[in-house]
Amino acid sequence: MLPMTSMPLRPIYSLGYPGRTYKFFNGSTVYPFGYGLSYTTFNYSLAATKRSLDIKLNKYQHCRQINYTDAAFQPSCAGVLIDDLESCDNQNVEFSVEVKNTGERDGSETILIYWSPPSEIRDAQIKELVAFNKVFVQAGQSAKVKFNLNACKSLRYVDYKGYSLLASGRHTIAVGDNILSFPLSINY
Repeated sequence: MLPMTSMPLRPIYSLGYPGRTYKFFNGSTVYPFGYGLSYTTFNYSLAATKRSLDIKLNKYQHCRQINYTDAAFQPSCAGVLIDDLESCDNQNVEFSVEVKNTGERDGSETILIYWSPPSEIRDAQIKELVAFNKVFVQAGQSAKVKFNLNACKSLRYVDYKGYSLLASGRHTIAVGDNILSFPLSINY
């Protein structure tokens, strides 16, 4: 048991402490974050349009180092400070989620979109909620919900010094509690 005054968010493996909040908790859960009861059931399907973002840097933008796990591949440009990126408004990831009501009753469903940074980054969050949308779907019908994520706002990683970085590598966008997911590669 940890003392009540101990408030680290990240897990402490040597003490068996699983971490706090849905972003860092690596233990088992009874109900996942965002779980809700409904009188009907829903199925999802995904239509992703963009699987990679290629960002060109100018001579004034410098690559930043990121702490990687041991034996992990480290790209030549690990990340760039978000404040240094000029074209942040144009770096968007657009995709659609089709929600089908497979039950016998009408109902509403809240679609939760999570982002996971590249798994090789040390002490990064497991996942982070970046978007959500609630949709009403009649029984037997389906609805298409579009999402547009700005890479600089939704996919930012805060390093141990407090800098907001856009890390290069393979990110993951997930719908719900990993019901559906797709990789997104960011390259410099």
